[in-house]
Amino acid sequence: MSPLCLRSTLRTSAFLLSLITLCTISACTYVSQGVLVDGDRYAKTTQQDSFGDSADRVVYPEQNWSGADSLWFYNVTQGSNLIPYEIFLHLETADSEALFRSDENMNRLRYLPQEASFANPDGLPVGWVKDQHNGREFIGFTCAACHTSQINYQGAAIRIDGGATLADMEQMLKSLSLALQASLEQPDKFERLAEKVLQGKYPEDKAAFRAQLADTAQQIANYNQINDPRHGEQSVAYGYGRLDAFGRIYNRVLAHLTPNEPNFNPASAPVSYPYLWDTPQHDFVQWNGVGDNELAGPLGRNTGEALGVFAQFDLNKQKHDVGYRSSVAVRNLTRMERHLESLWSPSWEQLAQQKVLPAINQALAAQGKQVFIEYQCHTCHEAIDRTDPKRRITSQFASLQTIGTDPYMAMNALKYAGKTGYFEGDRINPLKPNSPRFQATSPVLPALSAAVEGVLVEPDHDKWLIRRWAEKLYDLIGSISDNPIKKTERHLDFEIVNKDNPATLAAYKARPLNGVWATAPYLHNGSVPSLYELFMPSCSDAEIASGKTCRPNRFTVGTRELDAVNVGVVQRDPQAFPGLFVFDTSLPSNSNKGHEYAAGVTPVFVLDARGRPVKDAQGKPKMQTLKPIDHHQRLALVEYLKTL
Repeated sequence: MSPLCLRSTLRTSAFLLSLITLCTISACTYVSQGVLVDGDRYAKTTQQDSFGDSADRVVYPEQNWSGADSLWFYNVTQGSNLIPYEIFLHLETADSEALFRSDENMNRLRYLPQEASFANPDGLPVGWVKDQHNGREFIGFTCAACHTSQINYQGAAIRIDGGATLADMEQMLKSLSLALQASLEQPDKFERLAEKVLQGKYPEDKAAFRAQLADTAQQIANYNQINDPRHGEQSVAYGYGRLDAFGRIYNRVLAHLTPNEPNFNPASAPVSYPYLWDTPQHDFVQWNGVGDNELAGPLGRNTGEALGVFAQFDLNKQKHDVGYRSSVAVRNLTRMERHLESLWSPSWEQLAQQKVLPAINQALAAQGKQVFIEYQCHTCHEAIDRTDPKRRITSQFASLQTIGTDPYMAMNALKYAGKTGYFEGDRINPLKPNSPRFQATSPVLPALSAAVEGVLVEPDHDKWLIRRWAEKLYDLIGSISDNPIKKTERHLDFEIVNKDNPATLAAYKARPLNGVWATAPYLHNGSVPSLYELFMPSCSDAEIASGKTCRPNRFTVGTRELDAVNVGVVQRDPQAFPGLFVFDTSLPSNSNKGHEYAAGVTPVFVLDARGRPVKDAQGKPKMQTLKPIDHHQRLALVEYLKTL
């Protein structure tokens, strides 16, 4: 071989080695989405849907993610295994021959339809993805299914990465159960589904397929039954944009602890899906702050979420295992958290410059900033630079008695208990020799923690021995060393409290308000339709009927169209658009009370120069009730919040 050819061969080998190394480290994150990415990121628009919404173009605000960044977020699996993939791909809706996964049905459920692409060849909606586990293929969810939103404004569909979905997962799962049952019971439906799924093996394997379909239908029906959001004899629907994620995660753990006996609590505290920007920069996450972001906290939090959205797992530890086997894609969860570090909140001002949203009235916004400060909003809602890569957020918590908002979510998460099954007799904290042991029943929170820890330490058994342990150590060490949050303290009612005391979780978290304009409805349970109405008091129906200016007690949810004046959900007549969900604040877990500072109802703390509560002679914090703001001040405050 000539020296020239040798040098060329060495260069080529070096390039290939570098490429292999790069792909090994990054798992070819962006190449996996295709070499070329469509400018609209393969988003589909809807000309006119049953909610009255329409859009003829897609706009992505500047959030510091490229098209490839977004598509990776949409399509990377976390190990979620809802039902067999081929069944989902060909399943019809219960009342027609239309596919369950059709754009029309998915849009009705408020998932976001997508065009087929390199990483999504079957054109699944945003956040729906094929997963493989133990040699089988399943349909499941990525983080994007619950944390990608769309707001429409005058023909523009604004897709927001990390935003709170409008999807109704409760309705989706009930519709899925009906569709599966219909395909079992209706001969024509069954034959069509069996022929498409079995293809060359049809009809020889039809009996085995019927058994598989029956088992799948039973699993979904059982899941829906134990997660019924029941308050006594009354079942309260979640509606669009809400989910009792904690209740359902808890029930998944309890069901796996005692697989042969009932063990669950009502999943009766639906809350709005949280938005994800700045999540890795927070010290605590979740509405009640139960997610401590210190060190390995994010990995544990995301693993619990994966267990909740249908990852397979077994809490009956097998011989020689150190933990619990599961389908959770721990490496992808670590990569997802790091991926989110670069995500910015959407900017109204930037979209206004593009003529997508109306211009901000800067003079009015300046007045609103003064109201924001005067009413002490800044003491809880920290101001940050959304583009600062070194930003860190110290969460401020308000106890339930001070903020006065609906208590169900916080109290259910804190008080729910169940049978410990496989865990009975185990130490609650195995790292502490004197840690107490699980009794026959226990609060679910420590059982969830034990399940998550066990899943995290058990390697992936789909891989050969040395690789599975090497990857497990890499994932666990990397998730801790890469985490920007090294130490946390809990700030409750403007004082530092013992974060290990579960009682401090009887609270809700305030967070920075950058991008809040894109997150309606408001309050943790989505009980107020707009920012403007958030600054009004909650009232009885009689007070509203008398003409008092109040938060609405009933409003509709489901439309994506933005009310650009009040900044919230456009209201349409549910009789003209019967698919809309009517939110009734009189129902349990739907209360719109509390956080009425600007309305002169909820008192604020009297703070000293250091931002600490001033206390009376008995050591109790001093409180004061502020004067209600007027219509002009509400408009000014809304205008200011658009600038964040």
